[in-house]
Amino acid sequence: MLILLRHGQTFSNVDRKLDTLVPGAELTDLGREQAREAGADILREFDVDRVVTSEALRARQTGEIGFGAAFGEIPAVPGLQEVHAGRWEMMNSLEAHEAYHSAFSGFYRRELAALIEGGDSLDSFLTRYRSGLEPWVDREKNTVVVSHGGAIRAFAANASAVDPVFAERSYLPNCSYVVLDPVGEFGSWRVEKWADYPLS
Repeated sequence: MLILLRHGQTFSNVDRKLDTLVPGAELTDLGREQAREAGADILREFDVDRVVTSEALRARQTGEIGFGAAFGEIPAVPGLQEVHAGRWEMMNSLEAHEAYHSAFSGFYRRELAALIEGGDSLDSFLTRYRSGLEPWVDREKNTVVVSHGGAIRAFAANASAVDPVFAERSYLPNCSYVVLDPVGEFGSWRVEKWADYPLS
């Protein structure tokens, strides 16, 4: 199983800034508590074999706080960072949020040419994210991947046959997670959990 965990709350989240570049903002005190709670919950629920994170500071902190006591080594993996916001990077205006999130409509619908101005297209995002994740995909192991809300939703929507409208509407709060069973071909993987949203 792949347990795709969004990082805890950051100072950029509080300020509603589109913070997508590495290293990015650090966790708030609340974010640290969210990481502790999420780590404990996941370790109770799953027999976790390994934990990896994106290279962003917030993901590395979430991984260390949530799982560091159980795992001596938590690799930070290139490619697993957030979908790049391009010209909207570090902006918090309504215009920036609408432009950034509207591009995701095409991401959820597998439109490879869907593009964030100056940032990622779905094609470029999937190329780097799948490349980073590929060595850790193994049905025989439970792998926690600490990553980012937009990236997790876009990846899961393309890895599985989930309804694009469901993916678009089902926001991932800080330290919530998606569980994928990577059975069969990419694009037909099974969604076992999507935060607390019902799947049927």
